[in-house]
Order: sequence, then C-alpha cells, then structure tokens
Amino acid sequence: MTGSLFGRALSVVVASLLLASSAAAQAVPQLDSYDGVVVRILQSNNAGTIQHVIDPELNEVVGLIRGCPNPHNLTMHPDALYYYCANEQDHTVDVFDTKTLELVEQVKLSQRPNKVAVNKKHRKIYAGIARRSTNPLGPGVEVDPNRAAPALVDVIDIDTHETVKSIEVHYPVHNVFVTPDERWIVLGLRGTAGPDDPTIQVIDPETDTVAWSLGLSGYEQYGRTHHTVRPMAFEANDDGSTKRIFAQATGINAVWVIDWESREVVDMLWPPELPLWEKNADGIQTGDMHGLEVLADRSAVWASSRLDSRIYGWSLPDLEYIGGVEVGPSANWMTSTPDSKYMYVAVSGTDQTLAIDLEKLEVVATITTGARPARISTVILPPDRVNPKGTNMRSEEE
Repeated sequence: MTGSLFGRALSVVVASLLLASSAAAQAVPQLDSYDGVVVRILQSNNAGTIQHVIDPELNEVVGLIRGCPNPHNLTMHPDALYYYCANEQDHTVDVFDTKTLELVEQVKLSQRPNKVAVNKKHRKIYAGIARRSTNPLGPGVEVDPNRAAPALVDVIDIDTHETVKSIEVHYPVHNVFVTPDERWIVLGLRGTAGPDDPTIQVIDPETDTVAWSLGLSGYEQYGRTHHTVRPMAFEANDDGSTKRIFAQATGINAVWVIDWESREVVDMLWPPELPLWEKNADGIQTGDMHGLEVLADRSAVWASSRLDSRIYGWSLPDLEYIGGVEVGPSANWMTSTPDSKYMYVAVSGTDQTLAIDLEKLEVVATITTGARPARISTVILPPDRVNPKGTNMRSEEE
C-alpha cells in the first residue's frame, strides 16, 4: 500500500487544523471549535470481536468495527484514512477503513501485541510486543539460542504497512506511547523488575534505538520495591516538549510523577483512602489504577482506579486534588474531548462507556458498549472520512 496524493493533501488539512489548535498538543489535541472536523471516541472491547465508534455530541454508538479479536487498543492513521487495532489473538495490527469500517488488511507482528501507537511526525506505528519472540519480523535483532528470546517493539512504516525494524528492549512491553512533541517513543515494560532493571524505556524514532531507561522504586507494596508500569500520560511545556510523565504501576493505587529532564520521581499522587467495603478487588488484574489522561488544555491530570471504581483529578501544574467521580467496577482507560470539558471512561465491570462532565463532576451519559471495554481514544477526522451513522450495526451478536 502506498501513500496517495489525496492522503498527503488530507494530511496537510488535518495537520493545519490541529497545529492551529495548540502548540503543545497532548494525547488529545486541543480544539476550541469543531468547525471543519468531526470528533469520534473509539472504544475497544478486550473480550470481544466488535469495537464501538461513539459520537460524543449524541453520546451514541454510530458505528461498529467488526473484527480484531481481543483488541488491546485502537488508534488512527495520520491522514485519517485508517483505524489501527492491536489484535492480540492473531498477532497482527488490523487496518480498518475509517469511512466504511471494513477490514483492509492485517499486518503481521513478531508475537502478541499489547498497545500500539502512531508517530505522525516520523510516519511509523510502534507495536509493543507482550511476549518474547524467537522470530523478529523486522531487521535489527539477532536471536541468540543460548539466552532468552528477545523482548521487542515492532516498527511499521505508515505508507507501506511493512515492518521495517524490530527493536530489542529489556522486558516485554505492556504499553507504547508517543510524547506530545512526537520526539520520543516511551515504553512501559512488564515482568518482574529487579533492583537494576528498567521498567520505562525511551526510543529515539530518528534512529529507532533505545535512548535511555528508568526504573521505578522508592515505594514498597505487596512486597515489591521495584515496579513495572501500566498506563502513562504526559504533560507538555509551552513549547510542546515533554515536562512530566505520569505513570501507574502494578499493584499501587497511586500515580507516579516523573520529571522528564532529571528522569527522577518527584511526587506521588494519592487519592483519598476509601473504606474497605467500598473497594473492588474483583477483576482488576493487579492494576489497582489503570487509566491516565492529561487534558488537552493542560489544566488537569485524571486517573482511573479499578480498585476504587472511581476517577480522580489533580490540577496542573500545581497537582492540587480536584475530586473524584464514582463510575462503577473496574474503571479502566479514559479519554477526553478536545475542548477538555468531558471525559469518557471505559467501565470494564459493566460493559459500558460513561461520559463525565468535568466541571460538574458527574456522569451525564451511559453508553452500552461491548465485552470488557478497556482502551479508549479520541480521534479527529475531516467530515469526508467519517463513517455514516449506523455503519455495520446490523447486529451486535458475536
């Protein structure tokens, strides 16, 4: 598959809209007006084969993406041509047309993926590989039969959908993120961390090599003194460069605050302690907290707690506690609207996605989605790349 003139022209239009909105874009770019664009919420359902496209103006499901069994997450092509889905069952990145929601192709990976992320600046997809592999599909990794199989990140060229490199990292990867300025790829690693083991590694997309690493320590929980990383989010400086990392670790109901320049943990954000009878330990998979979002306007960071069935907010840059909203059992990943007014939360325990008014701190919509909704993202498309309402919604039966 090669890039088209139409795709390149579309990329310029979308990029111009986004760059005009914020010089320091977060995971969700800031837009004060939705004129000329359409916003959609992509809800992946980790225990199913149907993914949901939500219109945040209607708070309704307006399309179904059929396929991609056991998805880890959904993200979008830089030119808004395709949705990319990390397919844990087939060990592929599945490519769906954004308008028809039909499967276009499957890109084979070295092993089972977890989260995938798109770097628009370098036009690459980075797929975190959750298991070690003796068969790296991209060049760059030599397999030594006398030691453990390598842990990998697969790198896919956006324009050809070919795996152009595999990068060896310290441990298998749980999640992959792109910094706000798209200058770095940040990995959260899984496994059992020792005193000298990194659990965050940073890749330079210019060279596709590991630039630096960091371990999380200084706090003991459940006998762990060194912690592997789950979700992360990033706060940008005014010039768009990365200021701080917010990270959630296995088995800790708190958020680590890491200074980007010094590469040191500088704070921990703790929600109010709940009585034991209000906590939910069922199905949280050692991820006491499992969802982070820095708002597009950089006014707050929000964290979801599976253990507490709530989301919690802290103001930026001063990290003052804002409050919490009860959302239901196993509160999972979340994503905000580009105007920073609403948060959409995947609630795995009830198979629903909730819309939260962040000013009122209350639930304003409950949307039935699929089997164990988990990773969720916000995408911005030009009107001619949006699926018509009701696309592929003949039936939601698996």
